Amino acid sequence: MDILLQLFEPLSILVMAVGVLIGIIVGALPGLTPTMGVAMAIPFTFSLSPEYGLLLLGGIYSGAVYGGSIPAILFNIPGAPASVATTFEGYPMAKKGEAKKALELSTIASTIGGLIGMILLLYFAPFFADISLQFGPVENFWVAIFGITIIAVISDGSMIKNMVGGTIGILLSMIGIHSITGTVRFTFGSDSLVGGLNVVSVLIGLFAFPQALRLILNLTKHHLGPEIFHYSNSKKTSLRSSFADILKNPKALSIGTIIGLIIGIAPGAGGNVASIMAYNELKRFTKDKKNFGKGMKEGIISSESANNAEVGGALVPLLTLGIPGSPTSAIFLGGLMIHGIWPGRNLFVEHANVANLFLYGMIIIQILMLFIGLFAIRYFSKLVNIPNHFMAPVIISFSIIGAYTTQNSTFDIYSMVIIGILMFIFQKFNFSPAPVALGFILGPIAEEGLLQGIAIGESNGAVLPYFFTGTWNIILMLIIVLTMGYSIWYSFKQHKEKEQGRKLRTFSLRSLLSARAFSWLIFGIISSLSLLAIRDMVFEMKIFPFFTFLSMTVLAITQLIRIPFQDQMKAEKTIKRPFSLSNILFLGFIVLISLSTDFIGFYSQVLILMVSVPIYYYLQRGKMIKPFKIILVSTSFTLIMYFVFTSLIKVPLPKGIALYFLQMFMR
Repeated sequence: MDILLQLFEPLSILVMAVGVLIGIIVGALPGLTPTMGVAMAIPFTFSLSPEYGLLLLGGIYSGAVYGGSIPAILFNIPGAPASVATTFEGYPMAKKGEAKKALELSTIASTIGGLIGMILLLYFAPFFADISLQFGPVENFWVAIFGITIIAVISDGSMIKNMVGGTIGILLSMIGIHSITGTVRFTFGSDSLVGGLNVVSVLIGLFAFPQALRLILNLTKHHLGPEIFHYSNSKKTSLRSSFADILKNPKALSIGTIIGLIIGIAPGAGGNVASIMAYNELKRFTKDKKNFGKGMKEGIISSESANNAEVGGALVPLLTLGIPGSPTSAIFLGGLMIHGIWPGRNLFVEHANVANLFLYGMIIIQILMLFIGLFAIRYFSKLVNIPNHFMAPVIISFSIIGAYTTQNSTFDIYSMVIIGILMFIFQKFNFSPAPVALGFILGPIAEEGLLQGIAIGESNGAVLPYFFTGTWNIILMLIIVLTMGYSIWYSFKQHKEKEQGRKLRTFSLRSLLSARAFSWLIFGIISSLSLLAIRDMVFEMKIFPFFTFLSMTVLAITQLIRIPFQDQMKAEKTIKRPFSLSNILFLGFIVLISLSTDFIGFYSQVLILMVSVPIYYYLQRGKMIKPFKIILVSTSFTLIMYFVFTSLIKVPLPKGIALYFLQMFMR
């Protein structure tokens, strides 16, 4: 009772509410992850008591995980890695005019998942701690392999293309210092690649930057109306109907919550893996599979309940064993230690008041998140009415901020832009960014678990029994086999349904001379040559790349074999309209300005983009935009960005070499 009375004091409510609000803002800004939000807030907790400091961090953690769903739904840009799966159904709902409904479902599902996770954390922490102790390197390896098998069916499109995207993501994750041997690989002599590719810049490059380029490209399409993604006809909805939708879908809610808890407890996975797995399992056990990817409410419910339930699950091993279950909880561990609190059994003995106040406070934080989130939806949903010629440069600006501020490195900007360009091109050939993201996230977990498992197995005298025995290993292997079998069966079933009513296709060797076949041939040759190139590496460094390159070679050969049997009408439909010269030149200009941020300065780059894109829109469409409006919006946005990131939160951004020389000259 004393704890509850203390939690309902005005100061406690204020601290938790401020934490949730900051977290939602952090999550809604692409590139600012929950981990970054918690890390940046730790210095501000020095002047607070341990109780209030932990409540502030807890509010930011929960709010940021939920906040990532806002740009995921409105703009198809995951605000945090845990929101990738939310884009699959949230963005199609927004395109249909149901942005407000999607945001309400996300808020309610996030709250329920978070509440269940926190309640189980409070009352069943010792039991879950025992489970987490049973997960070693091999179990983590099988969990990662299970996630990799999901790549085949995680998004619409060809299974082979999804698997190729996953292998490319795994290869990107291998760049840099090897976690076991400590030596570098695949850096090609570049010092900038020694640290590897940053996960935030990769995710922004896969999702945010291509979306901005698509918005700019669509400005030239006369036949699609004044704004391609302008949701002026937003459908009306009510909170009562949104709560009813949640209650009508207990399967989606329960699958998301249970998977979120399990993945959270297993150290190393995180909310990104939890939400994608929950989405996949829901898709597996739902009869209406054809409508997935077209705005299914159940998809939002499962993914958002999973990534918020993961918060409670990740705190279980942290508070009971001192083992962080996710990157954000690892930062949380630092926050605990700064205040002189050590996790483990002593936490609930020597610091029982702090621990219990935090645990009960996390329950209240979920309720505050519901009220703050629902109140803010009316304002968030209006963001979709921003014209595309202003929204595109805004997305690019925030993409550059998110990529740069993670490590204060301009190389992260370069890698984000290059990955974004490549993803933009590959999407024209029906490749999806989701498998690449999942491969990049799961690759290191799988490789580390494999190598650590081999080392432990060798020390015990037998490697194979160590991998293929044990209760959890057997359970995970059975799930993997079932998942792969189901994926293959479902793929053949879809293929058979599509072929019904069509004429019999004829075998055509001429199709092997097409540009599509030539592209797959080049891909297969590069993959095979890469197998030869890594033969001189030490065993620990080449075993995982070997299987990855081998998989890529097999996938390329499989696709080549399929091409003569594929429907030529279907092949022709996949060819997109080529870019016009004006498109190529202007997109090249946008890329050049983005890559020149370090030279011209961030705020100069913002102003140039905010002015040039509306002018390009006017030149292409002949739509009159008042010069005064362009100047007002561009300068106002640039000044707001300058005030927020220079004076308010004091984030260092590139000032530009030109400005530096000017200052030197003035001196």
